[in-house]
Amino acid sequence: MWSKYAGYGTAGPTDVALADDEAHSGKMSLKSDSMERGQTRAQRSLTPIGATAYTHWGRIFYKVQEPSPAVQKTATNTVLHVTWTSLIGPSGENRVVDIVENMQGAYQWLFNIPTDKCCTNSAYDYTFDSPDTGASNWHCAEWWVDVPTESYRFFYDSTEVTALAFSGNANSTMSDYTAVVVGATWYQQNGTILSPFVIWFDDLAIDDTRIGCQ
Repeated sequence: MWSKYAGYGTAGPTDVALADDEAHSGKMSLKSDSMERGQTRAQRSLTPIGATAYTHWGRIFYKVQEPSPAVQKTATNTVLHVTWTSLIGPSGENRVVDIVENMQGAYQWLFNIPTDKCCTNSAYDYTFDSPDTGASNWHCAEWWVDVPTESYRFFYDSTEVTALAFSGNANSTMSDYTAVVVGATWYQQNGTILSPFVIWFDDLAIDDTRIGCQ
């Protein structure tokens, strides 16, 4: 059973919701459509899968509507930090599918926690699909977590982003996860983007072994 995971921004129109205008498989997906910070996301308990919650492979497909909104310079920052998937445990939130976009339209992947005191990030080597054509495609993000060894790996479209991998990192605040949270939420002041950041999510899966993007 999915339920709302409360954000810290304006409720209502900024909530994620099921939508039938895009789907990776089936007829519906989860749609984030917001230009306000801290929107409500969707969560699901991991308790039914037992110890798999603490050591698992995860996968999610996502699609970003093009053209994606450009980052606007504000008085306090020049980037847009957006979380797409998190794992929640007794020690707090681990952001396992997480990006930061710069003003040039490039973005990096990172493993992040709310205090920003951990952990790893890639270079700004990634861009969304071509805004010139308006085309957008489904892409795949995968992660591996192991709470006992405080370890993490990340894959984008089946290729590992090796800069993100770590092991034995106590600063990661990994703990026995109780829920997975899906839906885009960002943290800069309103006005950082001037049009909604529209993203669809589909086919989330968690297993003991790697699921892949097939």
